[in-house]
Amino acid sequence: MIIEVDEYKKKVTGYDANKSEDFHLESAKLADKDFTNCLKSKKYRRVIFMAGGTASGKTEFASSYLIHKDQLVYDGTLKSFEGFKIKLERIERYDKNNSKIKVVLIIPLDWVKAFQVFLKRERKMKSETFFETHIKSKLTIARVLRETKIRVEIYVSNYEEGKDKLGFTRVKIIDRIKTSVALQKTAEEME
Repeated sequence: MIIEVDEYKKKVTGYDANKSEDFHLESAKLADKDFTNCLKSKKYRRVIFMAGGTASGKTEFASSYLIHKDQLVYDGTLKSFEGFKIKLERIERYDKNNSKIKVVLIIPLDWVKAFQVFLKRERKMKSETFFETHIKSKLTIARVLRETKIRVEIYVSNYEEGKDKLGFTRVKIIDRIKTSVALQKTAEEME
């Protein structure tokens, strides 16, 4: 099961793709409710949180590589460590399967192409949102690496030559603290 927060915007009464950001709070509430209900169902042995800025390739990665009936995937930007902690508390409260938890961060190799994709999307948002979500998701994952023992995987997304499809290359994490520092530094450079 993939819970894609942006898809929930379409369930909000009066949704207008040209004002997508105006519907984010309500769609996040709907997605969080479904997330909690899925945890209560006890069907899932793994919980995966997608992380990364808008137009980074999270949804394409999830729908290509994370379709398993025993996995619950929360596809959002994960731009808040506090919001992440709340979801972890829900897992602890409702998940009696002791599901394995993992975070997958997607970082675009080519920021210009990612921004072009962002600008062409049906869901319109302010340009600042592109940078804000990329910066904040990196800062969140830096904290996850530093402050938890949760498994983190990082992938770089890139459009393959001659194809209109994203490819993904996994970045090996050898040292959690050094990777955390590197993510924090690149996020600060984007600000």
